[in-house]
Amino acid sequence: MRTKGFGIWQMLIKKELLLSYRNKTVLISAIAIWILFIAAIFCTFLNYNANHKQRLEANALFRQQWAHQQRNPHDAAHFGTYLFKPMHLLNVFDPGIIDYAGNTYRIEAHQQHEISDSNAEHHDSALRFANLSFALILQLLVPLFLLFITAISITSEKENGTLKMLLAQGLSSRKMIWAKVWANYLLVVMIILPAFLIVALAVTFTGDASLLFGRLVWILATCLLYYLLVALLGTLISAVSNHSGKALLGALCFWIFMSIIFPKIVTGIAIHNYPLMSRAAFNDLVEQGYRKGLNGKDPYADRGKRYIDSLLNKYHVDSVQALPFNVDGFTLQFNEDYRTMVFNHYYKTVENRFDQQRRLLSLSGIFDPFLSTKRLSMALAGSDFYHHEHFFKQAQTYRNHLIRKLNLQLAMHGKDVKGEYVVGPRYFGQFKDFSYQLPTLYCVLQLEKIAIVSLIGWILMLMFLLQFIVSRSLALNYATL
Repeated sequence: MRTKGFGIWQMLIKKELLLSYRNKTVLISAIAIWILFIAAIFCTFLNYNANHKQRLEANALFRQQWAHQQRNPHDAAHFGTYLFKPMHLLNVFDPGIIDYAGNTYRIEAHQQHEISDSNAEHHDSALRFANLSFALILQLLVPLFLLFITAISITSEKENGTLKMLLAQGLSSRKMIWAKVWANYLLVVMIILPAFLIVALAVTFTGDASLLFGRLVWILATCLLYYLLVALLGTLISAVSNHSGKALLGALCFWIFMSIIFPKIVTGIAIHNYPLMSRAAFNDLVEQGYRKGLNGKDPYADRGKRYIDSLLNKYHVDSVQALPFNVDGFTLQFNEDYRTMVFNHYYKTVENRFDQQRRLLSLSGIFDPFLSTKRLSMALAGSDFYHHEHFFKQAQTYRNHLIRKLNLQLAMHGKDVKGEYVVGPRYFGQFKDFSYQLPTLYCVLQLEKIAIVSLIGWILMLMFLLQFIVSRSLALNYATL
């Protein structure tokens, strides 16, 4: 009996796929999607090659300037250098916030910079039009196509009179509904899978294949879950609709609300409820906190005097000239440490605001599976705010270590030098390059577990509706005709 039932399933699914193949509208839509995929492949690899090459050239230039300088260590700290956020292939697969978040970190003594120089600052079109990316096609256009073909899958049977005939011949409404779901789902899988295979092949030839391949597999799994959800939703709309026009209108309304209206509303609520201070206000707080102390009662000069006194007491001398090192180096580092503490103190407030916004958006994904899909895709592609912040913290750690080494070099070796203490390429060349380490895949999945649970929860709910409510209702309605 199971073998016979499975044979009926195969027959129904083959029939639906054959009808889709013969449908010129479906065929033209599939060709249009593939044309967009080809354009996205071209744009993705073009953007990746351009950005990757630009970063390599910039890193080589600033490394050369840094390693070949000859100057006082603290002057070198003022001269500073730049760190560039590395670009990998998945960043252009799903750009996320990359175009708006910045990609350059400035290292400079006495200044704690944020990441700046975003693409949107130099390309006005990026503020108005989204770049053509795989994510845009996979998350917006393919679901719209899937909604349309599933929304008319049952209403067309009703309008043609074939539904009553199929049910009269003994075909259960459940088998027919699930055949529609799986046939349309498999059709979309067959359309997108070759594009993923091309991207997977490209990833294997990059130097980050071991890090990115697992993320790409999870992006594919996310898309497959979302498409199953959309196929269930479209079939549900079709089953409860009496006319294809109404079903298409309902599907379009669902798509607009899930993909455009609700995300805009939630983003507006997050910004309104958890507003961020301006960069000018933040910089002013840091400067005032450094000059007057975090409590407002510990001025810069008083802190410096206490620190000098503590050094004199520690080494049991009565003047800075009697200290066994160049006191300027230690004083510079003391002030550097205090400024870093002030910066981190106020940045924690900004970081908490971002976390509150992110938490609200994450919880909102429970009510909108598109939001969950988008957030999970961005996280796996490394283009969300978490990865932006992750890069910033590693860059800041590297910056603090570099400035400390320069100040301590001046302190320990600049005491008895006549004139200005100067070091050359032999010293500067020993500094290691900055190397950004991506967070682990496990960590990313833990952060976005609400999105995963949301997608699975939506799928189970829609399956329940189709299996136990809609299919039974459909059979009873046509049994009474």
